[in-house]
Amino acid sequence: MGKREGNSTGPVGENHAESAQQESLLNIRDRVRAKKNDYGRYNLERSQEEAFATFFDLAQEYTSIDNLYQVCVAVPKEFFGLESSLYVFNPKRCRLEKVCSSLDGLVPVELREAAGLSLKSRPYETEDTWVFPIHGNETLTKQYPFLNQSELLGLFEIFPKDLLDARKHFFLEKFTNRIGYNLHQKMLIQQNIDHIKFINQLVADIEHNVISPNLYYRLFLIRLRKHIAAYGQLQARLRDLILFLRDGDEALSRELCEIHHALDESNQRLDEAARGLGKHYEHTSLFLETLLRRDHFEKGTYVLRKQPCNFRTEIIQPLLERYLPLFEKKGITVDNRLENVPDEHGTLFVDKGLISQVFDNFFSNALKYTREVEDQLGNKIKLVSYNRQILRDCFGEGMHGVRFNFFTTGEPLSGKEARKLFREGFRASGSRTEKGSGHGLHFVKNVVEIHGGDVGCEPQRYGNLIYFTLPMKEQTQFTV
Repeated sequence: MGKREGNSTGPVGENHAESAQQESLLNIRDRVRAKKNDYGRYNLERSQEEAFATFFDLAQEYTSIDNLYQVCVAVPKEFFGLESSLYVFNPKRCRLEKVCSSLDGLVPVELREAAGLSLKSRPYETEDTWVFPIHGNETLTKQYPFLNQSELLGLFEIFPKDLLDARKHFFLEKFTNRIGYNLHQKMLIQQNIDHIKFINQLVADIEHNVISPNLYYRLFLIRLRKHIAAYGQLQARLRDLILFLRDGDEALSRELCEIHHALDESNQRLDEAARGLGKHYEHTSLFLETLLRRDHFEKGTYVLRKQPCNFRTEIIQPLLERYLPLFEKKGITVDNRLENVPDEHGTLFVDKGLISQVFDNFFSNALKYTREVEDQLGNKIKLVSYNRQILRDCFGEGMHGVRFNFFTTGEPLSGKEARKLFREGFRASGSRTEKGSGHGLHFVKNVVEIHGGDVGCEPQRYGNLIYFTLPMKEQTQFTV
């Protein structure tokens, strides 16, 4: 079985992607042709063309938004002798503020005040000036609604208005449109920078206020086990006392026996609860420390911390202890062939925390989406099955892999749905009755691919087989 088997790409998918790329190129060429025709109709003067070129060059050269403000007012001044003031809408204060002018330069943030101009969508004139609206990029506004910005970003005021003839007025409308697109991009960049700073601060706060205090639960569990052990010692003393009094007061001895029996049952329940709490703590701590790792946020991607991991003992068995009672409650049979694989075949170098969450996602989905089917003999089956295969040369010659298969009974997916299953936000038509966001399998895909592996889905007669394959880079750990 090769690497490509079961992949979501193929001739049909490739032809579709190629067609989409060609269509995109044709659309771009249409827009280039339209712009070429537009500029032919504009019939701009040489100085106006040079003003455009200068603005575009400097808007790219200067990266800060404050420098862009100053470029906006400097170009009309240097090329046409026009004074100008730039006003930008401040969404935090819900007001229009003057941020820069050709007369006074950049206005310090602390000195910016509400402007007395009206924010209108079309150019208008005052007693001494012409005011042009600065329109944002409509596509950016729709793509990034978290910016909380309207279509209008601000106003560009030009004076004295007596110097504006029809040709300059037309040029300034187009110039202001270019200001809007560049301003919108700089705003988005600044918003993203602020967002990243906030996330990094949030991660530091989480590390300080969540992960570090979480370590105290380990101490709490240690103390709890000590108390339970001390409790057991008191029971032993009580048992010795009962034995000592056995030939004495029969009524007292019987009462003490009942107390001892009740204490023993209570201690067993406490011990069971402590073990369950310990497992929950280990599981939650592993996920917390893995997902909220600072490196992920600083690098902008999952950063792996690989270590040797025995999948059966360190991942599968702890998860099964948690999921088996849930499967049993829903009448789902678990076919656990993975348990028959020898331990020496179970060690891979992976990020244990992330891969644990991959398996957790598969088990969680199996719990939600496994359905009862009728086999060819008329038997009703509701089954989850998983196993492992060693695949030779699946990542190239001499580069073997381990494929983990998870099969669940139910309605087989269509080929189209199977190809989309790992996309962000996608949910198959048969899954709408269950709560979910469509994020889990996309997370699985990201984690597996960053390990150098791949994922896939193969609809089958009685259900669906979902799998992921990891490369065996540490070949000495396996006997194939």
